Amino acid sequence: MNVCVSELKDTCMIPTSADASPATLESSYTFATECFFMTHYTLGLGFRVLHERLVQLNRELHRIQEVYRDITQQGAADSEPAQQLKDDMERSQWFSSCI
Repeated sequence: MNVCVSELKDTCMIPTSADASPATLESSYTFATECFFMTHYTLGLGFRVLHERLVQLNRELHRIQEVYRDITQQGAADSEPAQQLKDDMERSQWFSSCI
């Protein structure tokens, strides 16, 4: 079983000079080494997706909080749109705490 991730070429831990050729992958690795790098790669993929979702959720929550703050400063905190924004804000905070 020789499962190698070609995208891991740029993760070389050996320092090289600017004019040196990039490190090449070996033709075969041990099973433990392959498992390590595949696990590292998949964890990186999962983290990026979750991080992007969290950033998007935080931006949406911030936008809702600004609109809600503007409505309450205008004295319309008891209106239907203000209550809907408050519910959206609480729901977004709940989702962000789940992630």
